Amino acid sequence: MKKLLALFLIFNVAIIAQSSFGIKINGGVSNISDKLYDSYLEKHTNYFKPSGQVGFFYNLPIRTHEIFGVELLFTQIESKEQIVDTFGTAYTNYPNGAIPLLSTYIISKHISYLSLPVHYGINVKKFTFNVGMQFSVRLLSSAQEVIQDSYTNNASGYGFVLIPSTTTYNYKRWIIKDVDVGETVGIIYHITNKFAIEGKYYYGFNNIYPNSRRTTQWRTQQMTLGLRYAFLTTKKKEATK
Repeated sequence: MKKLLALFLIFNVAIIAQSSFGIKINGGVSNISDKLYDSYLEKHTNYFKPSGQVGFFYNLPIRTHEIFGVELLFTQIESKEQIVDTFGTAYTNYPNGAIPLLSTYIISKHISYLSLPVHYGINVKKFTFNVGMQFSVRLLSSAQEVIQDSYTNNASGYGFVLIPSTTTYNYKRWIIKDVDVGETVGIIYHITNKFAIEGKYYYGFNNIYPNSRRTTQWRTQQMTLGLRYAFLTTKKKEATK
């Protein structure tokens, strides 16, 4: 029984600790956080939106239980932000009396990156725990801005008229910084020597807001879950030691 258990553990290590090249596809959610430079006048709310990654990976064993991994991915980042500005108060004869004058901005952001993640991983039975860095170069970026006003200016000059209005702007080229750099952490569960399930989290270090003179900070983050398929594997003898 003990011999069978030992053989089972050796087999599992051999499966994980081999060089492999394959393809991966992950789906999940992403967000572009927005740190306020003036929170007194504006209220910001950020929402996660569906996103994902697809591309190739290569794992190289550096010791029996350790690997070095590198990937080349197409990464799609999606985000939604709501900004509410309060410009004043209108006094009416309605029961509420005072009505705040608001402008609401709903901004949907889309960024396509070519990403190069590199990571160091530790194998524990059928699991690989890894941590690393991801370098991304922007391929495309666009945005849509929907402005909802609860008022319009009175052309006669006597204050505001409470007439809601909506205006939509589409930006085919949304201006952000070209490079994004951040950290990654992940867990991989090896189903077989070919198939694996991966969970991954990314957080961007650098501010992708284009104007460095302002204190506004935009940072990307993404959480994904997906499949990895290694169509080329090469076992190493030292992996079974």
